[in-house]
Amino acid sequence: MQNNNYFGVGIMPKKTKFNRFFEYRSIKNIYHEFKGLCFLYDWLDTNKIYESNREKYKVVPCGNNPIKAVLFGPMVIGGVLSLITFISVLSLPFYGEGEKFQWWIPLITFSWNLLFLNLLPILARYIPDRVMYLDRQNQTVGFTFDIPGCEQRDDLGNCCFKWEEIVCRLTSKMGAPGVMNYFPEISHIDQEKYPETIVTGSVVELSANPVHCYLLWECYVRFMDLSKPLPDVPVYEQHRHSDPITAEFDKQNNRPSDFWVDFSIEQQIEIRDEILEDAFPYDWLKGREQEEVIKPWQHWKAEPERIEQLTWKYKVKRLLIQLFIGFP
Repeated sequence: MQNNNYFGVGIMPKKTKFNRFFEYRSIKNIYHEFKGLCFLYDWLDTNKIYESNREKYKVVPCGNNPIKAVLFGPMVIGGVLSLITFISVLSLPFYGEGEKFQWWIPLITFSWNLLFLNLLPILARYIPDRVMYLDRQNQTVGFTFDIPGCEQRDDLGNCCFKWEEIVCRLTSKMGAPGVMNYFPEISHIDQEKYPETIVTGSVVELSANPVHCYLLWECYVRFMDLSKPLPDVPVYEQHRHSDPITAEFDKQNNRPSDFWVDFSIEQQIEIRDEILEDAFPYDWLKGREQEEVIKPWQHWKAEPERIEQLTWKYKVKRLLIQLFIGFP
């Protein structure tokens, strides 16, 4: 029997109550047209099989993925070197007579950042990533890494378990003095037998509020619910026709084709923030189940003029980030 203790350490139910789902995505993505100084930028897309089949797969970002430290550690070093370069330039007016500027500092800085900038796509492609992914069609949860004792394999040849065997625990730990931080811990229900399945979900917002954990788990539960179509959100816009249940529902619902295409990222984020504002006061323990928005065109109207353009300002900004941090 599941423990519905939302505010302690317990298993969260596989049901949706808040029913406000939103995942933004730039459908008219023109930014990939400008790669700047990262010549192997296209190699960064290491999850193409999942990205091109969003109606079937949903990747669960792993907050405890050690690969992140390997890939983003050099960026921190590059940022520190850039800071040293900046300080060196600012100190020029204080140089004594005959004292020369140390040109080797910016040379090493930019060389390091440019080297890692083009090395990152290679590392991202060939270093195995730790990924958990949901399979909506087969109702399984797969792992790209080895799970001792796992016998079942999915269509991709990876270890997998039935969705009914996967649970999410709302875990908590003390952070700053007097502040409790919350994290969604997704794993096989038998953690003692399959400890390697434990994945800490990535909650990018403040972890001091468990609301983000609830929203994340509801998002996964809703995706795996075959009794309903895919949520009507931008991330599935180009994949709705590939899911039979969703395609039939859209037909019956008289859904406008490509509804989310003309929404800019900025406008989508505004919608997401609007939903977040409703999520904070919601009673996640005793609140009534809310109706899902199945006709978003009756709630929001696209503003095509706000769609992001590939301007010279964006190009300069991106080049500076690549030079000073080494971020693609």
